[in-house]
Amino acid sequence: MSNNFRKPQRGTDPQKPRPTPGQKPQQKAAAFREAQAARARRRRALLGLGAVAAAMAIGVGVGTQLTGRTAEAEETLASGSERPPAVPANTSGKDGVVVPYGDKNAKGTLTVYADMRCPYCAAVEKQLGPAVDKLVAEGTIKVEYRMAAFLDGALGGKGSHTALAALGAAANESPRKFYEYQHVLYANQPPEDKDSFASTAELVDLAKKVPGLNSATFNKAVKEKTYLPWAQKTGDRFHEYGVSGTPTFVVDGKQMTVLDDEGHPVSTKAFVEEVRNAIKG
Repeated sequence: MSNNFRKPQRGTDPQKPRPTPGQKPQQKAAAFREAQAARARRRRALLGLGAVAAAMAIGVGVGTQLTGRTAEAEETLASGSERPPAVPANTSGKDGVVVPYGDKNAKGTLTVYADMRCPYCAAVEKQLGPAVDKLVAEGTIKVEYRMAAFLDGALGGKGSHTALAALGAAANESPRKFYEYQHVLYANQPPEDKDSFASTAELVDLAKKVPGLNSATFNKAVKEKTYLPWAQKTGDRFHEYGVSGTPTFVVDGKQMTVLDDEGHPVSTKAFVEEVRNAIKG
């Protein structure tokens, strides 16, 4: 079983508030927002000194050192220890923890690091999602999703892991179904103090918004949490990437700016221009 806290990784802020036992979800969420604002202030100061590299290392997001492992996920892994966990089709990398989307021969690769309970991820998705879709359609980029699930540990609950397991069921249907389903989940993301994504009934109901996804096979996998061990492994692997927070977008090794210094999504025009420049470079 993993510990609740990890040693600070490169680019993390070891002084950001850690959840205190007994804190309410609203208090924990407020602590994360306070850390976000402090990190933005440090970023502006560093940029003023010309320390661009340092600012990129600090990043803007809701980074954490939490593993976010839930008791339910631990129990599932233990009970299934005699058989290998189910891995969704259409995934790649060791243990299938990477979900690719788009033409494998695209000019560049966009790597997306995100947590389904992360409000900043939802905001970025709503703002920049259509641009990503267009860039994929025209063959400029393909996308690799490397998902996190640390907010279960930060805010309490099971929603990050359960939603990720449902996304695994969608990926098993097709990359496009995964892609569309995560759009739907972000569009219906509950507040930080609500753990609605822990409900498989809620996740199945939301899948009805994706044409062709709400099949008997998909519903069964979600309700039985077939891909929960995979979701746990995928979430654990996030801590090995050296990424300080979510959302993080990287194109061919270069981190993109998706949030401004105040934590708001950047403009579509600025994002697309930065992506194209990264691919040219």
